[in-house]
Amino acid sequence: MQAINDLTFSNSTAPAPAPAEDNASTAASDFQSFLMLLTAQLRNQDPLSPLDSTQFVEQLASFSAVEQQIETNSRLETLADSLTGSALEEASQWVGQHVETVSGAARYEGEPLSYVIPEGEDGTSADIVVSDLAGNTVFQAALEGGRQQFLWNGETNDGAVAPNGDYFVSVNRYDEDGLIGASEPIALTSVLQARFEEGGVQLVLANGAIVDPASISALRTAPADPL
Repeated sequence: MQAINDLTFSNSTAPAPAPAEDNASTAASDFQSFLMLLTAQLRNQDPLSPLDSTQFVEQLASFSAVEQQIETNSRLETLADSLTGSALEEASQWVGQHVETVSGAARYEGEPLSYVIPEGEDGTSADIVVSDLAGNTVFQAALEGGRQQFLWNGETNDGAVAPNGDYFVSVNRYDEDGLIGASEPIALTSVLQARFEEGGVQLVLANGAIVDPASISALRTAPADPL
């Protein structure tokens, strides 16, 4: 069976970015120390052999430039945080929505998982296959022709109920020579969470997938029959 390996489940947490306050505080402290040192040296210099003020002015200018850069970075971070907050506020409207998106993710927790199988243009027959994350087939059944809905209630090939966990649903299509390809179905699921990740908003779905909002093909007011 051809494998589909680009599945992303929502069981990982992105590392938090390092705070910038420590760097700004250290730089500010160094700048104040430099000013104190400069003042002390100027007060205690030998009047007959004064210190070179040009060097101090150059160092003062350098520290001032660093301080300004830190302030600029701080303002940019504040702006970025504001934009992130706005994006998340907008994305929060997704939470609780019933959606359709191409995804074979299947997080089984005792409740049936619903999918739509689009009408295939290739092949003469097709199977629906549920596999565990090790690639072992848990459930497999022949599909009828045309667009149809598939509801997996955890049933396995031997009639038992699969343990709770993450699985993957794929549609295998065949012709006279055998398997010609595998694809993901359309998942009918709901949005559990919207979060900012890797520079953009990501939606965490009830079926275990993490998707971009642009991948959502339809919104539903309730998980009704889509056909």
